[in-house]
Amino acid sequence: MVKLPLRGLSSCKATMAVSSSCSIVAVLLAIGISWWLCRRRRSKRTAGSSSFEASYAVGPFTVPAANPITLESYTPAAATAIRDLDCIDRTVDLDSTVNLDSTIRLENSATLIPTKKSSKSNSSLSEDESITAARIPLEKLLRKELINEGGHGAVYKGLYRDEDVAIKVLLPEKRKDMCQINLFLAEIKMMASVEHPRIVRFVGVAWDALSDLCAVSEFMPGGDLFTLLRRFDRVEHRDQGFDIDKATIALHVAQALTYLHSLDPIVLHRDLKSMNILLSEELEAKLTDFGVSRKFTVNTMTAGVGTRRWMAPEVMMGKRYNTSADIFSFGVVLSELDSHQPPYASAIATMTAEAGEKVSETALMEMVAMGRVRVDFSANAPTALVELGHACVAVDPTSRPSAANVHYHLQKLLRKYQQYTL
Repeated sequence: MVKLPLRGLSSCKATMAVSSSCSIVAVLLAIGISWWLCRRRRSKRTAGSSSFEASYAVGPFTVPAANPITLESYTPAAATAIRDLDCIDRTVDLDSTVNLDSTIRLENSATLIPTKKSSKSNSSLSEDESITAARIPLEKLLRKELINEGGHGAVYKGLYRDEDVAIKVLLPEKRKDMCQINLFLAEIKMMASVEHPRIVRFVGVAWDALSDLCAVSEFMPGGDLFTLLRRFDRVEHRDQGFDIDKATIALHVAQALTYLHSLDPIVLHRDLKSMNILLSEELEAKLTDFGVSRKFTVNTMTAGVGTRRWMAPEVMMGKRYNTSADIFSFGVVLSELDSHQPPYASAIATMTAEAGEKVSETALMEMVAMGRVRVDFSANAPTALVELGHACVAVDPTSRPSAANVHYHLQKLLRKYQQYTL
């Protein structure tokens, strides 16, 4: 057996130790570099996502992102209702172009409640601070005559603490449908979150059980604008055009929109039409019906909600939309105020005469979306109003004025009418 010299053995051991240490350092270094690169990639993705969701330019506004809530926190019935909009009586038929994928995010879901057991539902309802803060005793409400009824709900005139109120309830056959209850609660919460002189005042919410849930708001004795304009046309035979009353109504609605669009986050009404503009006896106008309203977020504004003839082209086509969608609807309302006729009545009459048969609603809306048909204004309408109305219903959303801009022009118009009446 060959014996190595002591010095050679020590040298060999040292070499092996150094080699082993280098290997360990190299492995640790490789692991460290991999971890750092992974963290860097992840942070870039997160930063990119956050910078996109943090703000979204909407005309002159920037909408800061609120804390989004994913669809997973919704009940299955409510999630389906938001996607398909089957549960909203103001909903139009949705084409396949509407695409709400799993990334959709919704605001205000705290009012959406479990569907499994009614006891849990009542518990969740009682735990919602925004709802319980507005709760009023059901036994203090006196329900009177029916005012209006839709596909899912009814509105009664009532009395609360010696004040005339409007009481909105779900229809009996809808009160066991958790989808309907969820949507009704979302509407109530939205009503409770807005307060302005040109928005119908929210009084409170009352219930003993989910089946008797009701929303209470101030009563508007002048009825709705749609009915008033029909009376102008068919009973009073008023001339078309604008006057101080109509200009005031338009200004009041613009004030309500300016308020909603200036909130943080911005609130879109999404169903602005003459039926949702209520009047006092002095014809002061207030906006109502927040059943399809939504706080604005980048990912939510693709649902085709609203009523077709007042609906902006981008909403009909399932594209993303913002505050300008409400402005389009407002332009349609301006044409109603001027003509006393339903939207596109003149265009429908012309196309029906040319085709020899009544034009379908779908065909009409397709032509509106393409810019081939737009709302009409009478020969009596002031030029400034016609120009404003046409700007509001521009097919290109970026060409429409803001609510604040509309408000400014209507103030100028109203001052002219006030000068003439002095």
